Amino acid sequence: MKIQTKDITKIALLVALIAVGAFISIPIGPVPFTLQNFFVFMTGLLLTPFYAGLTVFIYVLLGLIGIPIFAGFTGGIQSVLKPSFGFLIAFIIGAAFISKFAHGEKNFGKIMVVLVLAEVIFYVIGLPYMYYILNVVMGNPMDISKVFTVGMIPFLIPDMAKAVVAAIIAPRILKAMK
Repeated sequence: MKIQTKDITKIALLVALIAVGAFISIPIGPVPFTLQNFFVFMTGLLLTPFYAGLTVFIYVLLGLIGIPIFAGFTGGIQSVLKPSFGFLIAFIIGAAFISKFAHGEKNFGKIMVVLVLAEVIFYVIGLPYMYYILNVVMGNPMDISKVFTVGMIPFLIPDMAKAVVAAIIAPRILKAMK
C-alpha cells in the first residue's frame, strides 16, 4: 500500500481535529463531555477503514507518549489508568467500523444507523473499562447502574446530535474533496 501526500494530510488534519475536540471539554464526572467522538465520526466517514483506524490510533499514541492532547490537556502513559481511557480505545475500533460501513455513503439514514452502532461500540468498550478502573484500580466502588448513570446517560442526546451533524456534513465534505 502506497500512502500519498493527500492521505497523510487528511490523517494529520483529523488527528489535530480530534485533539481540538478533546480540548473542548466540560468535566461532568469520570468521563468529560468533549467533541472527540464527533471528529471520530468524521474520521470514519471521510477516510478509508485502514486510514480511519490509523488516524485515531496515531491520536491515542501521541497522547500516550506524553503530548497533552487528551481531554483536560492531559497525556502520558498514566492516561491508561483514567476511567475514560476505554473510550479512546473504542474510538480506534469505531472509526474503522464507521468507515467500513458508511465511508462514501450519501444516505442520511444509513449513515445514522452506522453512527448509532459505533456509539454502541464506544459504550460496550468504554463502560466496562471505566467500571474496572473505578472499582479495581482506584478502589472507588461504583455499581454498574451508577457507571451507566455517569458514563452514558448524560451523553446520549449530545452524542446523537453530533451524529446528526456528522451525517449531514460528511457527504458534503467528501463531495467537495473530489
